[in-house]
Amino acid sequence: MVVVVAAGILGLTLGVIESAQSYAPSTHAEIGATAVDRSNLDTILKSQYDFERGTALTINGQTVRGWIAVGATREDFPAFRSLNHFHNPLKPWPSGGGPLGQSSVYWQQNPDQGFGGTWSWPVARQRLFEFLTLPSPMAREQALADTARALGQVMHMLQDAASPAHTREDPHLIRDGYEARIEEIRASADATLRARFEALLAAPSALPAISIFTLTGDPHAPDPVARLIDSDRYGGTAQSYATGAQAGLAEYTSGGYVSDDTIFLGFALPRRESLGPAFFDPPADTPGARRYFPKATDGDAVPHFVGEGALYERLLLRGQLVGGFVLDDKVYEDYATQLIPRAVDYSAGLLNYFFRSNFDFTLDVSSSDPQRRLLTISIPPDPAAETMDGTFTLYAEDRDGVRSPVSGAALTTALFRGALAQAVFTSVSDVRAYVLVFQGKLGNEQGAVTGKVRPLGPLVVALQATAEFAGEEQRTTVTEVDNASSLIVVERRSKDERQQRARGTFFSATTSDPGQHLKRVSLEFDPRVVGTPAARLFLDDVDVGVAWIRGASVVESPSRWEIRTDLPAFFAGAPGILVPNVPRFLLVETAEGIKIRTPLVWWRSASSLAETRGGRQSVTNCPPELQCEEVISLGTVLRGLVFFGDGNAEGRDTTSSGQRQPVTAAHTSVGFTPIGGVAGYGVGTIEQSADPSCFAGCTPAASCSTSTVGVFAQAGAAGAVWIKDEFSVSLARLVGVRNPANACTRPVAGQPTAPELPELRFRRDYLPAEQSRFQEFGVTPPEHEITLR
Repeated sequence: MVVVVAAGILGLTLGVIESAQSYAPSTHAEIGATAVDRSNLDTILKSQYDFERGTALTINGQTVRGWIAVGATREDFPAFRSLNHFHNPLKPWPSGGGPLGQSSVYWQQNPDQGFGGTWSWPVARQRLFEFLTLPSPMAREQALADTARALGQVMHMLQDAASPAHTREDPHLIRDGYEARIEEIRASADATLRARFEALLAAPSALPAISIFTLTGDPHAPDPVARLIDSDRYGGTAQSYATGAQAGLAEYTSGGYVSDDTIFLGFALPRRESLGPAFFDPPADTPGARRYFPKATDGDAVPHFVGEGALYERLLLRGQLVGGFVLDDKVYEDYATQLIPRAVDYSAGLLNYFFRSNFDFTLDVSSSDPQRRLLTISIPPDPAAETMDGTFTLYAEDRDGVRSPVSGAALTTALFRGALAQAVFTSVSDVRAYVLVFQGKLGNEQGAVTGKVRPLGPLVVALQATAEFAGEEQRTTVTEVDNASSLIVVERRSKDERQQRARGTFFSATTSDPGQHLKRVSLEFDPRVVGTPAARLFLDDVDVGVAWIRGASVVESPSRWEIRTDLPAFFAGAPGILVPNVPRFLLVETAEGIKIRTPLVWWRSASSLAETRGGRQSVTNCPPELQCEEVISLGTVLRGLVFFGDGNAEGRDTTSSGQRQPVTAAHTSVGFTPIGGVAGYGVGTIEQSADPSCFAGCTPAASCSTSTVGVFAQAGAAGAVWIKDEFSVSLARLVGVRNPANACTRPVAGQPTAPELPELRFRRDYLPAEQSRFQEFGVTPPEHEITLR
């Protein structure tokens, strides 16, 4: 007998379980998939997590969108789980699920759901953390699929809250007409019926308000996502009932609609008094005519709210009294007109809330140590921005997709609206992307997880090819002395350093069209410059001022750049302080936020002169036949100064203490090395020669030469040192004869010809800090030369 009773109870329980399922699994799937389309998830996966395909990303044969639909379906399996999908918003949460199961508010956040596996909100959070932090790309993708499935199962409870039976303690032991009708039109082969269901999914509603996500104060459902089901604002009265975006979905459904077994029974709302005047549909005296009553007050209007049933229907539906009401297909579909769009939008709101993020981060080269990086995390000043109180950890993803935490790049802090925090860490090599992961309290949610992936590539740099004088050469010849005994003639050549042109291109090792990845290109001047410098940036021959920003110019994907200067003076500043007016760097920023500063090279000055002298003088201490000294000399001087953007305050190649590096040093203070030569002298030539005894005494005739040469180098106490910013070549030749005093004349020296101004060549010699930047991207620095002419 005991066995029989037990079997009877078990059979009853199984019957309850089977009937307790709400929308059919396939209905849940379509609501979930539509919610994905209505949400921000596709955009978030593309822009925040670097998945180009977004929700169409396929993992183990299923898209992310599909995994959410799978979760929405699987939550009803095994069938025991559906006993936990009820919530009466008028009862305390511990008893809101009825006698057989846990309230869906609790079940949604249950950390141990038992049979069927745990697919609750905390599990979704943990899987999202694994998606962001696991080393293996395959493991991360599986974690994303698990995240999507868990969210699908969590939103299943939200969708059930849009079913009247699940919010009014109606386990529908036989069947629920509303849910059955929705499944009927969903699965119908009749295109007209199916179109009705599709129209329900597409109908506009309203996403839940952000302000709905408040603290619950309940340890069994602490996360504010519970408020999507029950905001705790509805108290069973018309005054407390709301239809807006701050209403919990169970509250909206329970107070606004009836189920088959609760037609104006057991609940204060809806009230009979909310009904409007009856009408027939189809018209009276038409076959199948039935009288319906609309709901006109106490919430959203519903055209067919209840129908008046025939006697057999009233008996079938729990033996209602004569004159009772019934629900039929017209009623169910009018309910669905309000409830299905809400189920879609609240499910979309759940996804938006789960994946929300209001922080950003940047990575820059440390100003104190170029081989270290500065991580800056910021919260926007937006009034809607939430406080983030927890741990931020930076991960590096290499070219094989393997992620690992970056040493020294983690900090635990509280960031409020408009605040920022910074950490400095040593750069790592071969990074494809950096990932910043947050875990902690986000707004009102404890245990929140969010992150952001910042791809580093492609790396785009500006390469300088030339810098040249733009003005005409100045060439003058001056006779400085012309008398009976002496003639001195000087020719000078120079060019105006205030007018120059620098040209170059953009380069990337990983794309043939680097311009398409550029976000901003700008000139960077010495920070001491006052006012607007007279320099212009041209991209593909278009004048863009001192900066180009994508979208703000007719230039879309620049490939060439040019800088033109027309300065009032090369240097400005107070006496004794030289402030260069030329731009020091060309700054390139990619769409991914990667900034690379390219130092520029300019002429600081270039000049040459030639001097011829012809002179005679008497020398009384020699024999009479040698007392007239006649001398002809020719001297040339070629000098030049170079300005390096990465040099010291004056653009010179010196250390901060003014020291020069030996020519044997691997690097100096600037990222350039001269190559070739000047006036036939190779780079590094240091020469000084003279013959002080030439034409000394009473020598009848003599010819001698002197030279002082320093081609980007000079002698130091411990050996030759680089002086990359300067060259000087000074040459002289003297020819002299002695004649008798009575035959003394001024010799003819001829016209001087100043040397041609030289063309200089520099090899780009990347400094260690620059090399580490390229290594960070796994890219070899491009070899190239810069010509100054």
